[in-house]
Formats: sequence, structure tokens, C-alpha cells
Amino acid sequence: MQSGRPKSLADIRGFGYAASASKARDSLCNLPPSFFVIGAPRCGSTAVSDTLKANPNVSFSVPKESHYLLQARDSLNVDEWRHTYVERYHPDLNGAHQAMGDGSVSYLFAPESIERALAFDSRSKFIAVLRHPVEMIQSFHLRLLYLLDENEDDLATAWAMQDRRARGQNIPPLCRDPRMLQYGEVGQFSMHLQRVFDIVGRDRCLVLLFEDLLDAPRETYLNLLDFIGVDDDGQTEFSRKRESVTFKSRWLQRLLMNPPDWVLGRVQSMSIKNVPRLKRLRKKLKRLNNQPTVHPPLSLETERMLQRYFAPEIERLALLLGRDLSHWR
Repeated sequence: MQSGRPKSLADIRGFGYAASASKARDSLCNLPPSFFVIGAPRCGSTAVSDTLKANPNVSFSVPKESHYLLQARDSLNVDEWRHTYVERYHPDLNGAHQAMGDGSVSYLFAPESIERALAFDSRSKFIAVLRHPVEMIQSFHLRLLYLLDENEDDLATAWAMQDRRARGQNIPPLCRDPRMLQYGEVGQFSMHLQRVFDIVGRDRCLVLLFEDLLDAPRETYLNLLDFIGVDDDGQTEFSRKRESVTFKSRWLQRLLMNPPDWVLGRVQSMSIKNVPRLKRLRKKLKRLNNQPTVHPPLSLETERMLQRYFAPEIERLALLLGRDLSHWR
């Protein structure tokens, strides 16, 4: 669900890291097995990623979402491809790490990225975290507003605009990937998961529900570690979920989250030594510009409409996962 253009200033990566490994080290036989937390968005993937990142036996990508496999890299052979990825996103990778993780939720919606993950590492495993699709859509809509990919504050109105937007109409001027505005498709978890299963096989995928993180955190964590082959470090809870936020200044938010191309070009031309300083400044400005918010309550009519829409999807997902999801209905 991502375009080729960087998401933000934070996506200008690979300029602030010293070469911490030789290309020889980045051949597959010298790297720990890879795993990918592929989504879905606003379902707890950040909590899972942050908890695994805290495990000293795991090297997790910095930042969490590299989106590295969204683009073909036909000009590089596979060892050069791995070397570039490790140098940019795993600068502290060392021999003590038992697994190497990435938290790009965009991969759930891009089958080609799943295929590239297998080409990158034939041992790759995949983790999906899901929640009730109506709850996810509410949170996802709020997040798109924060990122400036959406400009319609009312979810019901944005939902009603899906057909027009699919025809290229009423696309917000700063939206980087109009497919993100197809809320109904984003919430079709069974379709996206089945596609992943078809590519990699069911045994390579671990599917968690958001309530698993809340109701049985220790058991769920141990299940995760067993799946990716990593030793337990004793953590008993998942990291606190990301709170919903909005922004104070739209102008500053545009600069930080969705800057004009000329700004991105200036950043890319910066000296290597200045990039870490720029990232620290961006993080500070984000904190200053953020303010907490809550999901606006859905009208009873909108809630019932979304429940009806997703009822068949919940049944399909329950069959696919072999889990009782009747409480979602």
C-alpha cells in the first residue's frame, strides 16, 4: 500500500550509518534467519515489533518499517541487496542475534514484497496481527488524517467516497497511495492473508489477534519466540500500544510527514554526518507538534453499516484461521 516515494524525512535512510559489516558477512549463510511483521495496520504490529526489538537476541530494523522490499532492485545481485539492507536498517547486527526482524505492514498488501522476502532469505517467516476490522478502520482513518494522506475528517463520508476515489476522483492532494483510501479492501484480512499463505505456505505464518496481546501476553510472547527461534528474555507484557494523535500545526506536519520533493532532495544531498542530527530534530518537532486525540464516536447508523459490511469477512477469517470469532460479530 505504499508508493515508491519516501513516506517522510524519516525515510531518507542509509546516509547516517557507517558500514558496519562487509559484503561477505551479509551472504545468507552469515546472517540470522529473517522474520517480517507484516501487519495489519493499527492492529498491534508496533507493540509486537517494539517488544521483539527489546529482546537482546533480536536485531530489529531501525526504523521499524523499512518498506525495503516494496521496490525491485534488479540492478543488484542478491548479496549486494542484502548488504544494502543490513547496512541501512540493521547497523548493530552481530553474531549474538538469533533472528533479524522488520515491521513493514505495507507488505501484507503487496504480494511482490512477500516473494522478494523469500528471495532475500529463503528461511523467512511472517507475523500478522489482526483486530476487529471496524475498530481497525476507525484507527486507520485517524492515522491517515495524521499522515495527511486523508483530508476527509468524517469516516462515514470517506467510506462513501471509495468508489469515486477508485476512479481517481476526490483524491487528497497529499495522498501518496490512493489504494490506502479503499477502507473496505484494507479490512479484507482473509483475502490478504490467503494470498500470503499461497506464496509462502501456512506453516511460515503466525497470525495473532490484538486481544491475544492483551489477554495472554506472556503465552503469546513465548509463542512468538518459538515461532522465530529466539530465546526467551523474560518479558511478560507487550509494549504499550501507540496512542492516537493529531497535530497542532498543519504546515509543520506537512514538512515532517509529507514534505515537498525539493525538501527530500535537499535532505538526500546532505552530508552523512548531518543526517543523525536531522533525525533527532525531526523527532523533537514531532513531539512538540503532536497532541493526543480520540476516535470520534461512530453514529449508530455508520456502526451498523460497517458491521454488516464486515460480517461476511469475519466469517471468512474465522474459517481461514480456524478460530472462533463470534465475539467480533
